[in-house]
Amino acid sequence: MIIFRRLYVFVAAALLSTSVALAQNKQFVVVLDAGHGGHDAGAVGRPATNREKDINLAIVQKVGSLLEQNCPDIKVLYTRKTDVFVTLGGRADIANKAKADLFVSVHTNAIERSPSRQPVGVQSYTLSLKTASTNLEVEKRENSVIQFEADGAQKYSFANPNSSESDIMFELMQDRDMQESVNFAKLAQDEMVHSAGRKDMGVMQANLAVLRLTYMPSVLLEVGFISTPAEESFLMSDEGRTVMSKAIYNAIARYKSQHTGRMSNLEKIDYKAAQKQIEESKVKKDAEQQLEPAVQTAQQPVADNAPKQPAAVADAHAPLFKVQLCVSPKPLPSGSKQFKGLQTEVYQEASLYKYTYGSTTDYNEILKIKKQIADKFPDSFVIAFKDGQKVQLNDAINEWKKKR
Repeated sequence: MIIFRRLYVFVAAALLSTSVALAQNKQFVVVLDAGHGGHDAGAVGRPATNREKDINLAIVQKVGSLLEQNCPDIKVLYTRKTDVFVTLGGRADIANKAKADLFVSVHTNAIERSPSRQPVGVQSYTLSLKTASTNLEVEKRENSVIQFEADGAQKYSFANPNSSESDIMFELMQDRDMQESVNFAKLAQDEMVHSAGRKDMGVMQANLAVLRLTYMPSVLLEVGFISTPAEESFLMSDEGRTVMSKAIYNAIARYKSQHTGRMSNLEKIDYKAAQKQIEESKVKKDAEQQLEPAVQTAQQPVADNAPKQPAAVADAHAPLFKVQLCVSPKPLPSGSKQFKGLQTEVYQEASLYKYTYGSTTDYNEILKIKKQIADKFPDSFVIAFKDGQKVQLNDAINEWKKKR
């Protein structure tokens, strides 16, 4: 019996060695899995239209496009390319039937929102049948998709039956796959941290159903926390998703070259430029929401001794007087030092952003306001609007006089 067992192990090892050699001559198959989908939104941000399933799909589509453009020797398959629900077993079946060389599942992390707990960073998960307590939150959340399948609890039972001698070859292959999973996870973590500039939360292990069902190196990537506002903004932006997709693409290209000897071009990632563009876009969006004719008061800190804004306008069609404070070629962020503690409004004229203070139909009142802030803005001046459009000040003053 012992001799038979040793012979079986020897044959199994030889088959594994042969399969590695053959892999160098065949097309390298990668299955990209966008986590969640359809009625399973995954983690949800604020507003609720920010959904994990959409982030995952957008990143996977970008990774796939990069692989298809740059790596003709890689065959790319997707578990889903649209917003549909795919069972965990269905995702694994796609990879198993294709005899894939690598399975990459993309997810977005989340915890219960709390001002005192806002984690940031990326994680790469490989399969382990034993879960550390620190990884239990992720395991529960990612396996929770089982609730959307009628027979999920029975289908994905995590019981670990005793293996018979006939399972020796499978166990050896599974061991090899787990080692290779860790290898790819390290590559992915390295790219996401050092190339994409994300915080390193480590290569972890957990008993994740979608990894347990696949028969090849398989890794689940958590690309950031949708429950943390800064990372939510990053992942909801096209720039942020492009950065993450390039990092994942680079990891796959590096892993493929290790196993086939065939090199592929890696993508350069300027994550600092991407982050700057995201911040500028946010500032511009905030400014545009304040533009005339639907001007809204910016939510900025107000000095205790700052003059108060006048009461709401009674006559919507009367000329509206304001004090113009400053002009900028770019949108200024809320709370900018240039506002000197005043609540401002903004309108856009040509390519310039012009900031105003005060809003009243009484010309005498606006002159008083201008005088109150003269020490802070000595060069400020009065302007006028009517029905949301800027008008000549003299015309507005004449109309005001007629209505007195």
